[in-house]
Amino acid sequence: MGKLNWIVLSVFLLTGVLDNAQADDTDMVYQSAEIEEAFLIIPDDGGMSELHFKIINQSTSTLTILGVAGAEQIRSRIIARLDDERFTELGSISLGPEESLDLTTSHMSVWISGLSESLIKTGKVNLNIILSDGKLPFSAHILKGS
Repeated sequence: MGKLNWIVLSVFLLTGVLDNAQADDTDMVYQSAEIEEAFLIIPDDGGMSELHFKIINQSTSTLTILGVAGAEQIRSRIIARLDDERFTELGSISLGPEESLDLTTSHMSVWISGLSESLIKTGKVNLNIILSDGKLPFSAHILKGS
């Protein structure tokens, strides 16, 4: 077999092997989850805003939510309501493979502070859910009231 044939054969075999290889997502944007019905309630008294959403883990691995970030210097806390007067802060929330979590009606939400008045006036905010292995961008509608 000639030298040119070896080169062609090597390129052909490498193409088949490398075709199955996948690089890590350099943006670190997590794409195996979906956010639905996201809204942020801004209280009239200027206190902490409450973020609510539904999240669906479409992957075959566990998804761990660590918090929320945005373009501004916001602070977030994952909060669970224990009763009418008591709350506790959670370090994270984990969803198993192909599970979903509805934070629109449950006793959990993400409390956010540090949103500017100019951003609140837009009626919509772009945020990222911070995950243990990346981020998940989404938009939330802003609602006024308690």
